[in-house]
Amino acid sequence: YNPFKICCSMKERKVSILNESNEKLVGIETIPSTKKNKYPVILLVHGFAVKKEEGGMFDELAKSLAEENFLVYRFDFSGMGESAGDYSKTSLSKQKYDLSKILEFVKSQPKVNSSKIGILAQSFGTSVTVALTPKVKTIILMGSVAHPKEILNMATKWEKLNLKGISKKVKSSGEVIFIDKQFWEDFKNYDLLKSIKKINCPILFIHGSEDSIVPLSEMELYFKNANNPKEKAIIDGANHGLMPHRNEMYKIAVNWFKKHLV
Repeated sequence: YNPFKICCSMKERKVSILNESNEKLVGIETIPSTKKNKYPVILLVHGFAVKKEEGGMFDELAKSLAEENFLVYRFDFSGMGESAGDYSKTSLSKQKYDLSKILEFVKSQPKVNSSKIGILAQSFGTSVTVALTPKVKTIILMGSVAHPKEILNMATKWEKLNLKGISKKVKSSGEVIFIDKQFWEDFKNYDLLKSIKKINCPILFIHGSEDSIVPLSEMELYFKNANNPKEKAIIDGANHGLMPHRNEMYKIAVNWFKKHLV
């Protein structure tokens, strides 16, 4: 068994850690082909009810970043993908603690330049990142969600929505997702527009002009509340998953990280 897949001048290996609940979180480390003692690092944070691949987007992005000599990590939150746990018991707080442990692990790796860590988060992953207010060098928030309770309530196609019990969502793949009431109750502990004011690093906001899931107004609210330096890139014609313009997004993201981490 060889954990390394050789592909396009980089290699990947599985990594795992334990979260606060002693559940195993599984991730992928993407290592550039250029040998260095220490690398600048990007951590990719996935959205709601999806896996670390983020529908293939994070796989491609990891490849693009590794080609520019960034070390890249992407993990499944507990209860998703290969990570242990029960996703019906998830919440913004639980994912925030997961992310905190993941970041701790990344910073502890010998080949990581811990003064050059960037985060790129997508969709609900942006809520998790902002809730954590991580101390990193730079952040990219894509399809950013400032009011997760309202957005997930309205924009997610629920088979059954019950804020005081079990909600059920059937994904286009046929996969069924259950969410219990603690998910909704936990949001009262957060004001993400206040939280973003505590983040003191350059932030780039990327949003698709045709995002039908998270309105552009969510990003604009974050942008208004975020500290300088900050920038936004609205990708014309792109949807919530940045299709059909992902290549444009990859380029924007890579250039931002090269500017702020190299």
